[in-house]
Amino acid sequence: MNRRAVTASWPEREALHAWLREARGELTFVQLAKRSAEAGRLVSERTLRRALEVRLPKEETVRAYAGAWGKWASAKNTRGEAGQAASGSAFEARGLELLSLAVSAAPAGPAPSWPPPTYVPGRIGKWTSLTKALKHIHEEAGQPSARRLAASPKAAGRLSKSTIRNILNGKHPTFEQLAALLEVYGASPKTTSGMLAAYRRIVAVPEPPAVSLCDVAGRAESEREARLVQEETRLRYRGIGPEAELDWYEEQVRDGKEAEWQRLERWVDSLSDEELAALNQQAAAAAGRDLRGELIKARDRLGEASGTPPAS
Repeated sequence: MNRRAVTASWPEREALHAWLREARGELTFVQLAKRSAEAGRLVSERTLRRALEVRLPKEETVRAYAGAWGKWASAKNTRGEAGQAASGSAFEARGLELLSLAVSAAPAGPAPSWPPPTYVPGRIGKWTSLTKALKHIHEEAGQPSARRLAASPKAAGRLSKSTIRNILNGKHPTFEQLAALLEVYGASPKTTSGMLAAYRRIVAVPEPPAVSLCDVAGRAESEREARLVQEETRLRYRGIGPEAELDWYEEQVRDGKEAEWQRLERWVDSLSDEELAALNQQAAAAAGRDLRGELIKARDRLGEASGTPPAS
């Protein structure tokens, strides 16, 4: 046994150790860990070993011993299934009772070397606020290490250093863990009542999810509408939509072309048939041009650019 693991003993603790040795039987700690895992109690070999050496074990360790004993009793098959289940439950209940008695009768150790916190929290309603309040209490106590807190007699069988560290880092504690941690700190009655009242408020009114289903549906609808607007804008920019919009420069170009087309149309319409035929003959002789045809094509191109149907 490690010398550092040697601690004071008392009758209730000896009774608990006797129960642990009975549950272990002749198994090695490796075999004990394997059987407890088969029973659904995942506890490491090191934790099972330390239950008989150092501080009082935690409840899950006692249940792991009971689970290993239950696998042994099942292997012997001396009772029916119902009798085995009842026997295993009674054996586990006995171990938990001995643990409770050992914790209650544990001799008071030396007073903690940190000052007792007196910070009284306000009306806390969120986990993040509860964690901040715990950190404030931790600072007021002089920031003792998790190892020192877990070594306190009041933490025996209730809190480990990893549990304390996780709670201070934001992990949600159980009500029993929070009460035990406040007791380990030596918090004042007002501090303890304020923190436990905050815990009850948080658990009674759980925090809403970060994104509700209504928010998801509303966001999806907004995104759909945004995509439709974006597509409509793109089509208008390309001159495809029925309400194609142009910027200022494009409007000026379009208006200039339309004015030129109207001027040409008025000039051509003012010509007589003989004059128009003579001009067409001259244009055809020069470069094969058709003034009326060019006018119609220009009007059609202008209509396409402005989104209006071509002339029939």
